[in-house]
Amino acid sequence: VAVVVVVAAVLVVVAWNISEVDHFRALLRAPRPDVLTLLTTFGLTVFMDLTVGVGVGVVLAALLFMKRMSELPAVAGLQQDVLSGVERESEDPRDPGRLAERHIPAGVEVYEINGPFFFGVADKLKDTLRQLERPPRVFILRMRYVPHIDATGLHALEEFAEKCRREGTVLLLGGVHAHPRQELVRSGFIERIGAAHVFDNLDDALECATRWLEGSG
Repeated sequence: VAVVVVVAAVLVVVAWNISEVDHFRALLRAPRPDVLTLLTTFGLTVFMDLTVGVGVGVVLAALLFMKRMSELPAVAGLQQDVLSGVERESEDPRDPGRLAERHIPAGVEVYEINGPFFFGVADKLKDTLRQLERPPRVFILRMRYVPHIDATGLHALEEFAEKCRREGTVLLLGGVHAHPRQELVRSGFIERIGAAHVFDNLDDALECATRWLEGSG
């Protein structure tokens, strides 16, 4: 009997550790449709069957993705790269927001996410800093073409912000629209990185980056 009790206690501890409660709590601050999908999948898995829970979860996630894609403005659908480095020579000369019209200080990298910030962007975002020869002093993530962000995007952004912190890189967000900003506030992300690191447009972000570089020497 004592052996059974010990094994049961070990299983409880293991189950608790692999449940990733902190991540579960964080997901509850994600966009409401994502939370509903999570709770539905979790409930069906626990009270019915793993196959049923996963199957329904996949279907709900697919329907949610299609709904979000159908709501995107036309301009987002014209973007070709999910995540691309913004290079002066490759920009559309008709774009009034192009970097060629702006001074990018040394030590500052500007990258842009084109389209909804879903699971497809997450892996590329994680690899961005690693692909650079040396970590920049300031990294500006431009989000003017991001109309939506889901739980996976929020999680990827959290990990990216933590990676920037470890590398000693200041992370700034520029061109954040109302809906993504609302989700970033709701998830607590803006509170963690600081509201002073989030801007409505690129010019303000660049001005902040310049001040930070001058102040840090």
